[in-house]
Amino acid sequence: MSERAKLSLLSFLLLLILGCLAFTAVRALQAVHNFQQQYSGVKAGDVSTMRPWMTVHVISHVYHVPENYLYHSLTINNPAQLRHATLYLIANSKRQTIDQVIRTAQDAVLAYRKQHPTLVTPALIQHRDRDSLLPILGRTTY
Repeated sequence: MSERAKLSLLSFLLLLILGCLAFTAVRALQAVHNFQQQYSGVKAGDVSTMRPWMTVHVISHVYHVPENYLYHSLTINNPAQLRHATLYLIANSKRQTIDQVIRTAQDAVLAYRKQHPTLVTPALIQHRDRDSLLPILGRTTY
């Protein structure tokens, strides 16, 4: 192979690698942006951020709803067996679509919030009110 052909091949491979690198960088930036949007939604308590990989325990913790309330809403009779089961697995065991189970969990969170409107969650605390609510939340400033 001539030197000119080798140089052309190397140049082509270098351009191909640079193209792949640029494509990967753009995809990574999109993933970070998507993650930031989802994280903002979770912090704000937006129930549309529920995903099939979440467990009832995670939903309870993130959206500040008692686990027993969620188990009752999802009509799960034996919560001990499904404590670590994802919504996807719960949907399979109940022979429902994942969208139905997620919608039921979302409705349960919204109904609980409606029944308990005075519930104070970190997402609802305004920055100016934070210092006055620290004793209520059991937190201390360091």
